[in-house]
Amino acid sequence: MIGPVTRIAPTPSGRLHEGNAVNFLLASWWARELGARLDLRIDDVDEGRLREEYLEDVFEVLDWLGVTWMNGPRTPDEAHARRSDRVAEARRALEEARTAGLPAYACACSRSQVTRIPTGGCPGGCRTRGLTLEAGRTALRIAVPEGTAINMDGQVVRLDVAMGDFVIWRRDDIPAYQWVSLIEDTADGVTHILRGEDLRESSAAQVHLAQYLPNPAFLATRIRHHGLVVDVAGIKLSKSTGAGVGVVRDDATLARIRALAVSVGSPLGIGPGTDA
Repeated sequence: MIGPVTRIAPTPSGRLHEGNAVNFLLASWWARELGARLDLRIDDVDEGRLREEYLEDVFEVLDWLGVTWMNGPRTPDEAHARRSDRVAEARRALEEARTAGLPAYACACSRSQVTRIPTGGCPGGCRTRGLTLEAGRTALRIAVPEGTAINMDGQVVRLDVAMGDFVIWRRDDIPAYQWVSLIEDTADGVTHILRGEDLRESSAAQVHLAQYLPNPAFLATRIRHHGLVVDVAGIKLSKSTGAGVGVVRDDATLARIRALAVSVGSPLGIGPGTDA
């Protein structure tokens, strides 16, 4: 019988920042406490955002932190080799789910047209237009019923209000994050996930989608959300705001990251244990 499984799943769309490093440490500490297998998955299906130096940075930071994993790529080349398979598996799972009744519809609305959260459907009324999914022309949205509420790690997320009819397959013919992450977590037998608070709505979206899969095992996954690492102005660190200039890999930074991980993990009861 396979025991608990958790994972680290960074996206190589920019250089990692200290918040990413904190998440990596917390995931490794939680895995040890659980006696869980820790896997590494590179979320790189969006090839347009991928840069080789960003991918290399993931492996370098993990090595510097001393985080080890059992399954997953060991080098950037191994991560590259896996990418096309990941997209193909997500596409196959989508076809199976749609055949089984997944309430999704093709949407021709551009990003500029979707100026509000598409609660109740997209602005173009594509829910009822009967369009086909066609690369370069339409995306695929999941129809989220109004009033959909999901208890996510002790907090209720009104998914229809927070995300509305969100995209699960993009117009550029690749899976959206919520879909590909769900499919891979299910295939890999992931039982525990630790994410930042900013991904709570994504977690709720994946729980909602999981009910339509032939294998709804994800519904039993324990998902926890930790507080975010912020800058001196109280703004969360992110690649898009310039925090992703890279983690300075020296002893002082390592000590600060470990202290931040202890602080952020403490409310969840997650700590370094004997690895202090």
